[in-house]
Amino acid sequence: MKNDEMLTARESVYRLRISRGLSQIELARRAGMVPSQLCKIESGRNGLTSSTISRLAKALDVSISELLGESGPVEESQANKCFNLAPDSLGEKAASQYLPILKFEGTDKEESQAYQAMLAHEEEVTRLESAIGVKTQTILQLTYPYGVDERATELLARDVRFSLGLGRQPAINARSILENAGVLISEVNLPATFLSASYYNFDKRILSIVLNSNSTEERKRYRLAYEIGAAVLFASSSYNTIEDDGAAHRFLRNFVAAFLMPEEAVRSTVLGLGIQPKSWTMEALVFIKEYFGVSAEAFSIRLETLGLVAPAIRGEMRDALRKYYSEHPDSMEPHPPAGQTRLDVLRGIISAHEAR
Repeated sequence: MKNDEMLTARESVYRLRISRGLSQIELARRAGMVPSQLCKIESGRNGLTSSTISRLAKALDVSISELLGESGPVEESQANKCFNLAPDSLGEKAASQYLPILKFEGTDKEESQAYQAMLAHEEEVTRLESAIGVKTQTILQLTYPYGVDERATELLARDVRFSLGLGRQPAINARSILENAGVLISEVNLPATFLSASYYNFDKRILSIVLNSNSTEERKRYRLAYEIGAAVLFASSSYNTIEDDGAAHRFLRNFVAAFLMPEEAVRSTVLGLGIQPKSWTMEALVFIKEYFGVSAEAFSIRLETLGLVAPAIRGEMRDALRKYYSEHPDSMEPHPPAGQTRLDVLRGIISAHEAR
C-alpha cells in the first residue's frame, strides 16, 4: 500500500472509530486484533496490510473504498495518543475486554495470534458452560500487602499457593489447579521466541493465560507461574500493563522459584535423602527435580539460592547441564532412566561422597 493511502486509512480508522463512539479496545476486539496493535496503526507507527484494512472495514461496517476514501485533517494530539488501557479507577475499565497483563515483546503477528487463541478458547468455554448452566470466574486473590524484595516474594508465593489449596506441596499439577480456580489456559503454535501471554477481563473477572504449544512441559509450567506472578504485579499497580523490565523480571523469576519449589518442600526432600551440599550428583538432581516438575537448571539454581549445594558442585552441575542442553538444541529436558528408584539414587550419592 502506498504511503498516502496508508495515511488516509490511518486517519479514516481514527475518525470512523470516534464517530461511532468506539474505544480502541472495542474496535480492536471487533477487528480481531490486540488494542496495542490498533494504537500503533492510528499513531502511524505500524503499516497497514490489505488483510488488516479488510478487517477494520468490516469492524467499522464500511466498504474498503470508503475506508480508504475518508479524508481530512486529524488532530495529532488525539491520533498519536496511545490511550491508557488501564486507568487508575477500576470503574473506568472497559467492560467485557481483555487487557494485557505484561507488555508483549514479540511481533505484532505473534501478539495477534496469541490474542486470537485466547479469544477462541474463551468463546468455546463460554459456549460449553452456557449449555450446562455454569460460569467461569477466576477465584484467586491478586493483591497482597508485600513489597518486591526476595523475602517478600517468598511470602507472596506462599500465600498464592495456599489460596489455591497447594499448601507446601510442589505445584507439578499447576495447570489443573489453576483451571479449577477459574484461570483460562490456552495454547498457540508459535516459534520458540514466544513464551506466553496473559490477559484480564474486568467485567467477567477472568484471568486468561496463553502458552506456546511447542514448549516443553517444564517450560509451560514455568510460564504459568510467571504469568500468575505478573497478574499480582498487574493488580498491585492499579491494573496497568506491566513492563517486563529487569526489576519486574527478577521479581517474577523469584516468584516462580518460590511458587514451583517452595522452600519447605525442597529442604525436606533434600534432607530426606540425606544429601549434603558437597554430595550432590547429576543423577540425584534429575531424580528430585522430577518431583517438582521443573527443569534441572531451575532446580539447581533454587538449590544454590537456598544454600543447599556447595558452590563448586553447583559449578560442575551448571557445566554439565550446559553441555546437555547444547547437545539437545530442541530443549529436551533430562529425565531419570526408566525404573530408577530412590535406592539407586542413594547408592549414587554415597559413591560420589566417598569419591570426593
